[in-house]
Amino acid sequence: MQIQTNQFQAENPPALLTLAMIRRYYVPIASRTLFRLISSGRFPKADIGIGGKLRLWKRDTVEAWIASNAVRVGVE
Repeated sequence: MQIQTNQFQAENPPALLTLAMIRRYYVPIASRTLFRLISSGRFPKADIGIGGKLRLWKRDTVEAWIASNAVRVGVE
């Protein structure tokens, strides 16, 4: 018997991402560092806010940010 999990494959993350998912799949940095990037405007603000604390980013937003930063530092 095989047990199925709800974990996402690294190649196919969900369309909406939490900070933990962004750190897991895209930017492996400390939470505090990511918060600093967001507050300084060097990482995009959340696309969706639910309630007082839950923030979600669209996968396309995060991937576009990564692509623009990769071009800026000369990574192809």
